[in-house]
Amino acid sequence: MSQRRRPFLAAVLALVLALWGQAALAQSLVLSNLVVDNQSGALTARFGVALDSLAEVSDALQAGATLALSSRGKLTREGGLFSSPTVAKAEMSCRLKYDQLTREYVMAIPGREAPLKNPRLDELLRTGWGSLALELGAWSLLERGQEYSLDLDIRLHQTDIPNWFRRTLFFWSWDVAPQTSYRLHFKY
Repeated sequence: MSQRRRPFLAAVLALVLALWGQAALAQSLVLSNLVVDNQSGALTARFGVALDSLAEVSDALQAGATLALSSRGKLTREGGLFSSPTVAKAEMSCRLKYDQLTREYVMAIPGREAPLKNPRLDELLRTGWGSLALELGAWSLLERGQEYSLDLDIRLHQTDIPNWFRRTLFFWSWDVAPQTSYRLHFKY
């Protein structure tokens, strides 16, 4: 092996080990209690989200990162010949950060007037993400006797990455927890 190739191979090996180590530390999102119901005439997907481990999230927040739990729901009617028509869709994002001055974790959830605060991350996540609601539209969009599918995609990612940096490292994933998808079939 030539002397020129050794530094290159060492750099490639170091990069592979670093990326492998990052994948090993990746969190996973766990969904609980996914239901579709009528809340005051609104078609709403209710669910809870938990993390299997908090260490990486806590470290990222205390290092100054702002994280967002993004949820995207799409309701389709089953039975289309080539594709299922979309009945409704919606998105929601809950922001999470750490306040160095008060030493509290802070969570902003759409629809709540004041952000949630707690010095313990596990308690804050249980309170804030334990019961989320994604309003998809009016309940009158559903037709009796029809079959529907709700697709729910959730991911936990960093939000404070400058665009020029994101474009430069386009191959890098900024997700703290990879996107997780769920599907619920039901008949109305």
